Amino acid sequence: MKNKPLKEIAHILNIRIEQSKPALQFAIDSRKIERQGVFFALPGAKADGHFFLKEVAEKGALGAIVSKHYSGPSFGLELIKVPDVFQALHTLAKTAFNERKEKVIGVTGSMGKTTSKEFVATLLAAKYRVAKSPDSYNSQLTLPLTLLNLEGEYDVLVLEMAMSNPGEIKTLVSIAPPDLALLTRIAPAGMTDFRGGLEAIAHAKAEIFSHPRTRFGVISCQAAKFKQVLYGGGVPKWIYGWKKDFEDPKMGDFIMEESGEDVVINDSPPIALGFEARHLRENFLAAATVAKAMGLTWSEIRQQAPLLKPFKHRFEKIERDGITFIQDCYNANPESILAALKNLPKAKGKTIGVLGAMPDLGDQSAHFHLQVGNVASEYLDRLLCIGEDAKNYAASFAKDAKHFSQLAEIKKELFALAEPGDVVLIKGGNGFKLWQLLEE
Repeated sequence: MKNKPLKEIAHILNIRIEQSKPALQFAIDSRKIERQGVFFALPGAKADGHFFLKEVAEKGALGAIVSKHYSGPSFGLELIKVPDVFQALHTLAKTAFNERKEKVIGVTGSMGKTTSKEFVATLLAAKYRVAKSPDSYNSQLTLPLTLLNLEGEYDVLVLEMAMSNPGEIKTLVSIAPPDLALLTRIAPAGMTDFRGGLEAIAHAKAEIFSHPRTRFGVISCQAAKFKQVLYGGGVPKWIYGWKKDFEDPKMGDFIMEESGEDVVINDSPPIALGFEARHLRENFLAAATVAKAMGLTWSEIRQQAPLLKPFKHRFEKIERDGITFIQDCYNANPESILAALKNLPKAKGKTIGVLGAMPDLGDQSAHFHLQVGNVASEYLDRLLCIGEDAKNYAASFAKDAKHFSQLAEIKKELFALAEPGDVVLIKGGNGFKLWQLLEE
């Protein structure tokens, strides 16, 4: 959609304007608008996008897509007035997608979506020209934005798809239906709006297989335990997992075992990876299974494997002043926190945990926080936590635990406590911005 004349963009939305300059960029955040860009004035929970039209005009934007009810000044922008700005974003994204020719891989799940997406893109680059969703652009707003800003021609497009409410995966699939869909583990995340618990989450995630264009699936052995996933969409699927995770290994298609410091998948030669964490290696297995479905050889996969590394804020290892920090603070659910705890490197000194409360667990929130706090006692010597629900971490933690209400308080306590030889896990939901603990 980039470089298309603005009047053609308006025409797609059944609006007539005369501005023929091309749109060079699309944005939903006024802070990210670029010169000759187009801004979507979306209604927000905290602020209405229409309040920022002056700002985007001052930054050199070409135009803005606004509500038909907006009656304020244009600030020199070409305004495209539509009944629903959100739906206009989706309509333009669908059009942008339909103009493309790539084979599409969709990635969803409760854990490891972004890391798996990055690993898939890196492995496939051995054989194909690959484009991918930037960062964690996986929502009802950011996936469409990815399509609108995509430039160039590729062989494969890897798109991450997430949800906060039932039906959102299906909506994303309607915008950009995948040819091949990958579904990682199912975990209790975002349960507030899913009253059926894990079964309801599995049902919603399985919508990634619902489009007629989707002809093949790749699923984790944990997700395969849910019938909605295993039989979803009626498409054939490969199941991947660690050998120990299968009750009967014959049920798996791609099974991984450790071989010394390397891993072996089925009949593959040993594959060297630059990380030891079991959950990250499982993300690699997911990506390798997709790569095999896309025709790559084990030789090509081994060639790319050394290029893989944890994505920003996902079990990222940072050494500072003799202290090992594991920064894993983009999201948090019971399964991902337990995975992080189990995969911490061995400390010469203390093992300290900084845990933020887990969001969107509904009426089971207290139960899950108490459970995680209890298990954390096996892996941590000290616990610092933040968030109202995190008080239950401290309540069930069998050793020294402190609860804080401010990030600055945790930072002061952490750096007074941590010493050379210690390992510190920083884990929590994105809203707590725990990565700021390591910022100067």
